[in-house]
Amino acid sequence: MEAGIIGLGNLGMAIAKRLISEGIALMVWNRTRGKAIALGAETADSPADLISGSSVLFMNLFDSAAVEEVITGDSGLLKGECRGKIIIDTTTNHFRHVSRFHEILRANGTSYLESPVLGSVVPASHGALTVLVSGERDAFDLALPYLRKAATFSFLENRQTLRK
Repeated sequence: MEAGIIGLGNLGMAIAKRLISEGIALMVWNRTRGKAIALGAETADSPADLISGSSVLFMNLFDSAAVEEVITGDSGLLKGECRGKIIIDTTTNHFRHVSRFHEILRANGTSYLESPVLGSVVPASHGALTVLVSGERDAFDLALPYLRKAATFSFLENRQTLRK
């Protein structure tokens, strides 16, 4: 399995290390390149390069403004090959922005899963985060093996939220 991750703050780094420990070949991008290099994973030059080389991409960013910049910026995800890819966004976003992220990415052939997490660095390092996921059901089904590597899963499913 391979994946990408954008955002190597404390929580993003813990998620990245967990994914690597679970056998995921990880490519990373971080605004501060030194953090990406310190992880020892393959490092992309930009979000566009990262999405072009990853079928599944995790994002763990500071806020909705950072997510928007990573998606739409000059070297953002939309500048890369993003058609057919799945983005798992673990950022705690403002609800007003999430629909826009879904729309922008869907228009470019990309699936977006809003996936905020409950927990912190220690649970993340043990794969014990709680992940709340909303998005298209098909994308969720494809992303589930990756999510299971990052979190302990129990299902409380609302099929109206997971659209077909």
